[in-house]
Amino acid sequence: MKILILSSLAQNTGCFLRANYIADSLKYNGDSVEVLNPLKKNLPLMLDLIISLPLNIFRVLFSDYDIYMGIKPFPNVTIPLILKKILNHKKIIIDIDDLDSGYRKGILSQINSLSQRPFPKHFDLVTYHNALLKKYIQTEFLIDSKKMYKLDQGVDLKIFDFRRKNLELRRKFANDNEKIVTYMGHLNIASDLDDIIRAIKIIYGKKKFIFLVAGGGPEESTFKELAKELDMDVKFTGHLKNQDIADYVSIADLCLVYYKDKVANYYRCSMKLRECMAMGKKIVCDDIGELKKFKKYTYQTGPDLNEYANKILETLDKGDNREKLGRLFIEKNLDWKKLGAKFLKTIKKI
Repeated sequence: MKILILSSLAQNTGCFLRANYIADSLKYNGDSVEVLNPLKKNLPLMLDLIISLPLNIFRVLFSDYDIYMGIKPFPNVTIPLILKKILNHKKIIIDIDDLDSGYRKGILSQINSLSQRPFPKHFDLVTYHNALLKKYIQTEFLIDSKKMYKLDQGVDLKIFDFRRKNLELRRKFANDNEKIVTYMGHLNIASDLDDIIRAIKIIYGKKKFIFLVAGGGPEESTFKELAKELDMDVKFTGHLKNQDIADYVSIADLCLVYYKDKVANYYRCSMKLRECMAMGKKIVCDDIGELKKFKKYTYQTGPDLNEYANKILETLDKGDNREKLGRLFIEKNLDWKKLGAKFLKTIKKI
């Protein structure tokens, strides 16, 4: 089969990254898959969704694939795919991986929600990645469970290989006797790095370590300003390619994942958590949303910042090797190659 995948959001987003992971997993299992490149970066007030709509309509209608798949049900992807279904009788799939409207307030949140709602029911298959999100989709999008498929958030184990170790990169940030604490991710509206910085401030000076933020995004300057206000030395790398992100994770002695206790975070599945687990890293995270399911493999607290900060301090020098169990769990259950093989069987059914 020939499959075309469209990302609703720009190239510097997790949405586009998920599109590529899905594509690679299907390619590995024998299909011909192409990801249509979106705009390079998101624009203010979601203008990129408007600008990309006519472009996507043109590119989709003048293409010929057996299956078309969109990531996130924004109109710049759903409208072109529905038109393709009507005009050329193609099978179409939409992936819903978040409660996007939960990250914004007021009119933008309402527009976000309303713009997605009418379209998924017209697709042949709707994919999701956690049970709570499934319930939301069934209720708000009026989707029959028979048309739904759980497509987990996986890990590319070729990139996030636990044997990877960039010692030259490590020497740029720390001496042999210094520890590196790393947060990695896209610094956008969904990132809760501000609370992590505040937690680090609580223990700042109690133990010497390097705090490294691997990744960039539209909120990077905001987080830098917060670190400056708190008089903290935080190392920001700026935007990184996925291969480079893995190098930065490889040099970490401890990785951080944190969700604020807000509605949107209950519908998320953390890509960064899984990738750090795959590399066998000690991870301090809180227990909001799906994170609580990984208690067996992470050093976990509640969302209270004092509690979280003290757990960071404690875990820097201690541990019970649960991270090794976490790595094995990812290899067994969340390898994109295995997820792609299962997904391909469902695609063939439609």
